[in-house]
Amino acid sequence: MSKQHTIVDCACGARYERRQVQLPIKDIGCFDCDDCGARLEIWWGRAVPAFKRIAREKNAARRA
Repeated sequence: MSKQHTIVDCACGARYERRQVQLPIKDIGCFDCDDCGARLEIWWGRAVPAFKRIAREKNAARRA
């Protein structure tokens, strides 16, 4: 299994790094945005996603 990471953007502007993880047993689950609660992914199987929040840049977070 490759260690490829992808970026997932929510409509609210939150960004997540997504990678694939192989489990020994099947799993059913979903991932919702931490900010707005939007459903970003649903899965079933042994290959499941793992999400990590990407911090916003300081310039993008602060506006005058």
